[in-house]
Amino acid sequence: MQMESRLGRSPLLLTRIATFVAVGVVLGFLLSGIPNVELVTAVCFLSGFLFGFRAGLLTGALTEVIFAGFHPMGSSLGLLLAAQIIGMSLAGASGTLAALSVGMNRTGLRYGMTVVAYGLLTTVFFDFLTNLAFPIMAGFSFSQTLITLAAGVPFAAIHLISNAMVFSLIVVPIIPRLHKTLLWT
Repeated sequence: MQMESRLGRSPLLLTRIATFVAVGVVLGFLLSGIPNVELVTAVCFLSGFLFGFRAGLLTGALTEVIFAGFHPMGSSLGLLLAAQIIGMSLAGASGTLAALSVGMNRTGLRYGMTVVAYGLLTTVFFDFLTNLAFPIMAGFSFSQTLITLAAGVPFAAIHLISNAMVFSLIVVPIIPRLHKTLLWT
């Protein structure tokens, strides 16, 4: 009986993952003209928060393969694409870790601060991975790599500030609503 219930829910979970991937890609393309402002991280994080670790990883990986691999301003290749896929997969996993940290309590200051903190840590890690990929691909020395990373700090700061706003103003309030809605489907 348990096997049947898992198999019965599998198509629904795959549909939800596909929906989150599509939303992530569309929102990514929608904001692609604004440097370092994006909603892809939030969508992948939400998938992990709502559907679990594997779903979050899969949503992050597929979203980034499509978004970065077919980006209208130029596709990522090689190590940079791998760093983006890993970073966004970890955004999905981070959503699951945040959900485990807050448990069933999806209201209050602790809940909000936990979600935002996980979102910001994910953003820092993603920026570090992607900013490190370029100098490695280019064959830079250690000192050149440090200079490149330092040059990326202002852009990472914009990304961090914008994601702080996205997680505070959109992700935190939408999680309880999505969770409630998804329980009925």
